[in-house]
Parts: sequence; structure tokens; C-alpha cells
Amino acid sequence: MIGVVAVVVLICVWQFFTRVDRSNPVAVATAFTKALKGRDTGRASKFYIPDQAAAWREKTDDSVHTMRSGATERLFERIPDAPAFSEPVTAAGKTIVVSADKSFALEMKQIDGKWYVAKTDFQ
Repeated sequence: MIGVVAVVVLICVWQFFTRVDRSNPVAVATAFTKALKGRDTGRASKFYIPDQAAAWREKTDDSVHTMRSGATERLFERIPDAPAFSEPVTAAGKTIVVSADKSFALEMKQIDGKWYVAKTDFQ
């Protein structure tokens, strides 16, 4: 019984310390990018606009699965391992975050105080 309680406590602590601060667009963009770099579109879609996440995931999965292996590798190599996004810049009603090497950009959108990815230059 003590072992079960210890496991539950460890899981709760792990979830607390690994959660993403949705009020910080850079944290959301970084979490999205790391999930995408790991080819985990399911996890990445959790950071996409909720009502468009399923469609984005399906479209991305379909695109990746129809590519040849070399093209797929080059696509994922373009995604930075450590993006180090700059602070978001809003222009013409669009909020954009750009990686430090300027090779990867994400359009962000705030809904009810939480930030989500609205568009990627991934596709």
C-alpha cells in the first residue's frame, strides 16, 4: 500500500514540474516544437488551437506519411532541437515567435488567457 501511494505522489510531482505554462507563449511554442521534433504529433496537437488540433494532426500525419524517407528526414532536421524562441512580436494582428537561428517560426493565438499555436511553417 505504501508503494502505491509513493508511486501516485511521484506521478503527481512529475506532472506538476513538467507542465507547460499556458500563459507564456514562448513556453507553449517550445513545448510544441520539442514534441514535433520528437515526431509526436499527438502531443504537439495539444498545443495547437483546440478546435483545429485534430485536423492539423491528421493533415500533418498524412503529409509526413506520404513523403519519401529522405524528404521526411530533411523536414524534421529543419526543426531546431533547442529553439530558444524570441519574445513574441505582434504585427498586423498576428503574434509570431521565431527561433534564435531564425529557421523556424510559429504563429501564436491567445484564447481565454492561454496561448496556442495557430500556424506553423512546418508544412
